[in-house]
Amino acid sequence: MKCILFFILFTEIFASNPIKPKFCRDCTFFTKDFFTTNKFGRCSLFPKESDKVNTDFLVDGIKPTNKLYFCSTARQDYINMCGPEGTLYVKK
Repeated sequence: MKCILFFILFTEIFASNPIKPKFCRDCTFFTKDFFTTNKFGRCSLFPKESDKVNTDFLVDGIKPTNKLYFCSTARQDYINMCGPEGTLYVKK
């Protein structure tokens, strides 16, 4: 009887608080162009290796979005980037 009561209590606690996935569109590092959809968003946390020193940024202060990895690439690479779990995710 105690096991059944414990099981019911355990399932109620976890059923009421489902784990929400970490979507890139809700992350502070998510950027996208004005004319594109969220599907083609890029992650500003991971600039491409050859573009870490960008002289254009030093002139006008605008980060070039075309020199960043796509969010889909960042979520696939779990060793060097966020991975499927979104380990470096920061909510907006």
